[in-house]
Amino acid sequence: MRARLRNKYDDKYSITVQLPKKPLELYEILDRLGVENKYCNVYINIDDERIPEEMCKGGFYDDLFKLNFLAQRLEQLTPSYTAGFKAVLMAHEDYNLDDLILVTYGLETYPIYPCRDYAELGEVVIDNDMISEVENCPDELIPLLDKAAIGRLAAEQFKGTFVDGYYCEVFDYEPPDMEINIGKPSRNEFQILIGETEKSVQWYTLPYNGDYTEEQVYELRSPLPYIDHVENISKLNELAEKIAALDNADLVKLKAVMELGEIENEEGAIEVIDSLSEFEFAPLLRDENSYGKKYLQKLLPQDFDIEILEAANLADIGSRVLNAKGGIVTSYGIISGQGQELYSPIFREQEQTEDEEMEVSLT
Repeated sequence: MRARLRNKYDDKYSITVQLPKKPLELYEILDRLGVENKYCNVYINIDDERIPEEMCKGGFYDDLFKLNFLAQRLEQLTPSYTAGFKAVLMAHEDYNLDDLILVTYGLETYPIYPCRDYAELGEVVIDNDMISEVENCPDELIPLLDKAAIGRLAAEQFKGTFVDGYYCEVFDYEPPDMEINIGKPSRNEFQILIGETEKSVQWYTLPYNGDYTEEQVYELRSPLPYIDHVENISKLNELAEKIAALDNADLVKLKAVMELGEIENEEGAIEVIDSLSEFEFAPLLRDENSYGKKYLQKLLPQDFDIEILEAANLADIGSRVLNAKGGIVTSYGIISGQGQELYSPIFREQEQTEDEEMEVSLT
């Protein structure tokens, strides 16, 4: 499933993704979008041929984990059930995301046959005595029957429809009576997959103090996209403990600083955590132009008409100021250099005059 995700209906916070993804990858998407709400809600536009066009045109605000679960369910459907799913939605274009998930369950209770047209449906109807008109037809007359007409008659009686090479009778569809709970793991957790063989592997939450060999490590689930393999289990355990103590805002800030310093190992990440307060982070600013405007706004008098800056392109100013402060635009927002303030004035260094230089040399 392809989907376009936005935060606060703003195209500046837009990511197009292919789902399903792993839970920690979803958290990474949320962090890049700047989503701070505990429900993991984003503004969603689905682009998927299994979803009716009318549904795809309109966007909606919902849980990214829920959307990901729908993508997982759709991947698990057989071609016949996928056709049934599409047939149901063709008649229920007002469904929400919860409804779409429910439609992926219970389709086995509805007749779905591999038929491309009325003629093929007519053969199925005749073979299975599906309508009374052909129940008592003598065998010698069956070859003479108009199969297309019989198929059309059956489709009209049962209000069936053709979808992607299947005939689906889902007109009387009712959602199954069930409640779906979608679990969300902690976004601060490291997990390691270890086992003597691929069949005996097991997930462990770090810190992990058991014995293992390098060959027994199959996978590492990391909340930091830059730490994706085990180099030093001792340092990784230490990092896991420090990450567990961070709130979400500091975790996102950590990612931004790691991107700034191109840090891709456990030791470097630990050093950043210990000095995280020495960086300033603006997660809502995503480009030099926005930063330039914000920077001037902070320095100008309070009664200055800020609307004058709205139409201006201050990307060059923002870039120059940010460069002077050793910062960059990251995937998570704007981060300052270590020990720098994002909005403090920049003063030109006092140049010594020739007299001052002479005075210094004489003393």
